[in-house]
Amino acid sequence: MEFIKNAGFKTSCTFTGIFSLICASWTLADARLEEIIVVSEKRSESLQDLSQAVTALSGEDLDAKNIVSFVDLSAVAPGVTVAKNEGYKTVISIRGVGNETNQNAIAAPSVAFHMDGIFIASPFSLQTDFIDVDRIEILRGPQGTLFGQNSTGGAINVISKKPSFDVFSGKTDATIGDNGLVKARASFNIPVSESVATRTSFTVTERDGYSTNIYTGQELDDASHISFRTDWLFQVSDSSELRFFAQYFDASNNGAAIKGIDDPTPDPRRLSQETVSDYELTSKIFAGIFEADLGFATLKTSASIQEDEIMVVRDNDRHNFGMVWNPSLNDYPAGTPYSRAEFNPETSLVETKTLEVNLLSNDPLAGKLDWIVGAFYFDHEIENLIREYKDYSGDGQFDPYEHNPDMGFLVWGAEFGFVSDALPSRESFSLFGQTTYNFSDSLRLVTGLRYSEDKVNSDVSNFFGEETFLIDSKMDKMTGRVAVEYDADDDTMIYVSYTSGMKPGGSNLTFGFTTEDDPLQFIPRTPAPPLVFPVFENETIKAYEFGLKKDMLDGRLRANVAAFFYDYENLQFQATDPDVFRGGVANIPEAEMQGFEVELVGLLSDSLTFDAKLSFLDSEVTADYEALDNIFAEPYGFGGEDTRYSLRQNINGNELAKSPDFTANISLTYDTILASGAEVTGSVELIHRGEFQQRVINNPMVDTIEDYDVINIKVGWRPSMSSKVSYDVMVFNATDEDGVNSSMTDVFGVSATGIELIAPRQIMGKISYDF
Repeated sequence: MEFIKNAGFKTSCTFTGIFSLICASWTLADARLEEIIVVSEKRSESLQDLSQAVTALSGEDLDAKNIVSFVDLSAVAPGVTVAKNEGYKTVISIRGVGNETNQNAIAAPSVAFHMDGIFIASPFSLQTDFIDVDRIEILRGPQGTLFGQNSTGGAINVISKKPSFDVFSGKTDATIGDNGLVKARASFNIPVSESVATRTSFTVTERDGYSTNIYTGQELDDASHISFRTDWLFQVSDSSELRFFAQYFDASNNGAAIKGIDDPTPDPRRLSQETVSDYELTSKIFAGIFEADLGFATLKTSASIQEDEIMVVRDNDRHNFGMVWNPSLNDYPAGTPYSRAEFNPETSLVETKTLEVNLLSNDPLAGKLDWIVGAFYFDHEIENLIREYKDYSGDGQFDPYEHNPDMGFLVWGAEFGFVSDALPSRESFSLFGQTTYNFSDSLRLVTGLRYSEDKVNSDVSNFFGEETFLIDSKMDKMTGRVAVEYDADDDTMIYVSYTSGMKPGGSNLTFGFTTEDDPLQFIPRTPAPPLVFPVFENETIKAYEFGLKKDMLDGRLRANVAAFFYDYENLQFQATDPDVFRGGVANIPEAEMQGFEVELVGLLSDSLTFDAKLSFLDSEVTADYEALDNIFAEPYGFGGEDTRYSLRQNINGNELAKSPDFTANISLTYDTILASGAEVTGSVELIHRGEFQQRVINNPMVDTIEDYDVINIKVGWRPSMSSKVSYDVMVFNATDEDGVNSSMTDVFGVSATGIELIAPRQIMGKISYDF
């Protein structure tokens, strides 16, 4: 946390509890906490004036904590959990609300990602590295009014450094570290003229793998990334400007280490699998933002074209041939081997177009009413191809394709698992508005309303055309927000709010059949009532929140507190159907969650800063709902649908997925000037992520993810305050914790479970040059 100097003063403390503990160390000092300005409600405001729970991380914070991508954000803000999934997806949960439908390409995320205010639709964009970031704003709680596509969990806005007309400047740095890490970054700000400025940045990262596949000899969890961004700012007139930026990311890696839960290899960072993994991702975004001061209001228009292309090859059974199921996991007979399976390849091409128009009042109407109105549109198209091979013969090989005179190309005789060519698309349109009415200098009423309409289309061909269908669906929803803000004094703001949030429904790539509509009549089967349907419904949340934001001790101590209760309806989750190869998104009728969050930052002295972010959360399914755990269903193939159906279980009372009871991020930062004039900085950070359930099924053998603690240390040195060169030494995960980031049980294929670990201990050295 940055701080600014102020006149010297002494303080006296009359607090009890944690505040008195911190205050006891206060002595004569001349510093105070800096005001943090954010754009969480479309206009620049102090973080302390917002009736929302928002965490802001500066670019300096990201460097100090080694936050280079979304995966690193876990636990750095209260209630935020980030889990890897399938080796190429990222699931962000805020307050237990996350994307539990990530095996459906068209399903919307619960936490919306924005770049400079522009909605980024593709989930694969979460795999890109951060580049030239000014700050990240994390909005906790439903966003039912102002932001892009509606979201039930929250929003993350990554704000890039803006070109400046001032002077030519820049920054470069080079980092080397364990596992062959070599990383180079550079950013250059160039004032082309009095009305044109540009900022260009790039990052190149190369790193060996953290893990090894002892069967193939391949290193996994490696990195070979390139990021590039060019940003142009045009001063069109005295009252208007146009900003255009293009950003590119490319990754070509071996892939992620997803270790099978029954893999006997003793080292947690060693695994044994037959498949040679591959991972390629290219992400592009082109965007323009136009702002004009109209006098009575500011017009802001933004548009973007986005494209993400990904290709993955991975071992779908997560085990080497001959490894056997743990009989305690399900009712497999002891000694039953995993059926060899691989995805080769799984590809997605995601193309998105967005357009948003906002009009923001400059001065309160009649001196009382601030307002924002706007419209949002996006078009989202996906080409998704899945090729799974499966060893049905049990010889450890994938047999060649065959031809059957009666059935044409023999999909079912060849060793295929799930095969799909899908072209889902979503078109969304929204109208929204928000007002703030000032009853007095200390009392305000915030009201907002949003109308959203979504059209979903799925053109799907499964099993090489043996099964085809076209689904069109249209859904709409009204959401909104009401909040009361009260300034108890100049340093204290209290708020209460009600927000309704929505995540739109969609269509499935597969779903359960009845006898009448089964297109695969030649397969012997026993139809059972479906649990997965062609269309899944909107997910909605009613959120109630109480918050307190307070600065104390003449600006040396800041406490932001939020307590919340969520009423959750039609929770979307990845479900399994009694029909074989039928997994998709279904809706759990009701769930609830409640929690309490604390953000506390204080200056213990002129040089020492304390920062703590804590979250307490409780969640559960509160309605009867029968779900089928695909692990239990796996032993029963075609003809066993009725048996599969009988294995469903009531999940009423289960904990929601990725909802740890407690998370914490606590740090101490030291910054001082030595007598020689050199600047020395140091920080120690403790991250605790509590235990959680990976799926709402709550199978204790595969879904329980244990808690872990990580300690990070950083020391920096600048020879003098005027020096352009600085040096840093960093140790992340100092105790070399083999913490499990996430577990993943595939809905399709062999229902195998694999785990992904957090990064091991990393020691790095960095040299930076500012000019």
